Amino acid sequence: MTPLLELINFQYYYGNIKAVEKVNLSVYEGEMVCIIGANGAGKTTVLQSISGLTDRKGIRGKILFDGKEIGHLKGSKVALQGISQSLEGRHIFAGLTVEENLKMGAYLRKDKEGIKKDVENVYARFPRLLERKSQLGGTLSGGEQEMLAMGRCLMQKPKLLLLDEPSMGLAPLIVKEIFEAVVQLNKEGVTVLFVEQNSRIALETANRGYVMQTGNIVLEDTCENLLENQDVQKAYLGA
Repeated sequence: MTPLLELINFQYYYGNIKAVEKVNLSVYEGEMVCIIGANGAGKTTVLQSISGLTDRKGIRGKILFDGKEIGHLKGSKVALQGISQSLEGRHIFAGLTVEENLKMGAYLRKDKEGIKKDVENVYARFPRLLERKSQLGGTLSGGEQEMLAMGRCLMQKPKLLLLDEPSMGLAPLIVKEIFEAVVQLNKEGVTVLFVEQNSRIALETANRGYVMQTGNIVLEDTCENLLENQDVQKAYLGA
């Protein structure tokens, strides 16, 4: 079966500095895949390169989505292919209401009735956002902002959802709620690739995982096997 997303000998340069050494990675339709690793390993660069948010001149190797090369496309063109990313730190529009933020996620769409229905679907998925639909995004709690960022991504109706550090700065109960929503999305058919500093919850949530160190993929396996791997336990799980 052909992967929905495939990185082949992917490398990334910030000028003359090589930030990602070599990454070979695949995500199949319907999967949930995580990338774990220490800060500075290159995880966010990989994600942002997929979604078109890095300087395309820095890319070496191939990024294939649905069999098409997308490594040369800008972010808006990548979004049109069916990829949506929730950024590290959420980056919601602080001066817009919750509902205005959600509608910004549908800026490439023209179907008004479909947009209205999908806003209602986001509210059904995250009832807190419905309660705060007229509240400015900048006044929401961290967990509510994460829900809003995810909801905004869903307004794009993505084939592939990219999440960068969805648990960052959140209380454990909110993290649990966020990941339960991600699992449900995946069950409904959305393919998910996410980067997560909380390695345990990442490996307990995803189907497969990749471990990155200093710009390289050093391990790839099912999450079940990675949880039992002694090196992973010592380096990332506090064992």
